[in-house]
Amino acid sequence: MAEQVRLALLDGEAGLRSALLRYELLERLARSARSHDVIVFAFGVAPYELRLILDGSAVDIRSVLRGVKSGTSRAARRIDVVIEWGPTERQVIAPGGLDESVAWAHSAPSLAGVPKPLASPWSSHRDLMGYRVAKFYDATVLAGRVDKTVVHRLARGGPLPRRPAPKQARPEGLNTLLRLAGATLGVLPADRRCFRLFAHLAKARGYQTSAVADGLALTTRRVRQLSAESEPRLTNALRCLADPRLRIVP
Repeated sequence: MAEQVRLALLDGEAGLRSALLRYELLERLARSARSHDVIVFAFGVAPYELRLILDGSAVDIRSVLRGVKSGTSRAARRIDVVIEWGPTERQVIAPGGLDESVAWAHSAPSLAGVPKPLASPWSSHRDLMGYRVAKFYDATVLAGRVDKTVVHRLARGGPLPRRPAPKQARPEGLNTLLRLAGATLGVLPADRRCFRLFAHLAKARGYQTSAVADGLALTTRRVRQLSAESEPRLTNALRCLADPRLRIVP
């Protein structure tokens, strides 16, 4: 049974502001959900609020939430951040109400002043609309369950990006391209899982192998190897690069 869940944090200085803490939270959520046979339909993160759409038994969902809260509190203490959880609100989603509930979760970043859902990496909206493929969320769980164009409209998403940035040299810095490559895969730019996409993206934007190697502190031989491998996410990254909303990355 699908539930709409709101986890509130008590006001404090930091809250869930750290990109590292947020990514760890989402990975923890995915692991806990898998271990309890709970499906994550949607998520949205704000500094003092976490919105989730979960499908599973009431007992299993409770176990997932308990694990997410306790694990996130411990992780926060490791970086000298204190998190205190407030009340948890849970509501069973009525038949036919999943589109609206997913849009509600995707609107969480608006609590921090983000005007459009695509302008934040901190919900599953980019994943649902096909602009990110992250290990911590599987957008296919909503296939046949929601109409993503309806969700986008309900979340006041605005016009969708249409065209990728042309594959030619542009003035973006390598740091910008690395951060965008990471965000397209749902990882921080220091994560090696985004290096191949970055190598392809930098090459498409006109950078030489030596410059990419220097940017990653890798050998030119290794960068050539990365560039020679297939990269299915390049078109997606170029599309994100062409839209100001999708260029907002951690």
